[in-house]
Amino acid sequence: MSPAERISNYTIVRLPVSQLRPTEEINILRARELSKVIAEKGQWTRPLFVEHRHLVIMDGHHRHFCARELGLTSVPCMLLSYDDPNLHATYWSDPGPVDVDRVIQAGLSGDLMGFKTTKHKLQVALPGCSIDLDDLR
Repeated sequence: MSPAERISNYTIVRLPVSQLRPTEEINILRARELSKVIAEKGQWTRPLFVEHRHLVIMDGHHRHFCARELGLTSVPCMLLSYDDPNLHATYWSDPGPVDVDRVIQAGLSGDLMGFKTTKHKLQVALPGCSIDLDDLR
């Protein structure tokens, strides 16, 4: 994959793992199991959704953990805006729209929201990616 691969109206880019800012806590046991699955496949197959201005993670907190566990220096990401009409961001416990400022602040401050607080989905079908883990180290 080139540094930027066009998908529909969206671009997948490789971003340094160290620059991505989590906004939510994770289930560490689930994340470790996912790390094993990714390592066994030897492929990264799903980009993280990342807010384009502040690099806060919208979707992919467990995969971000996996990238760190596997010693990756970069991961495929899809840069998105909360203004994107195809982005549907809600709370897992409430179908109402998320408080965007709260999400951004959690990422910038490191004061993480709880596990599975927000749900970010694109309302368009996007293909995955398939990148050898060695290419991300």
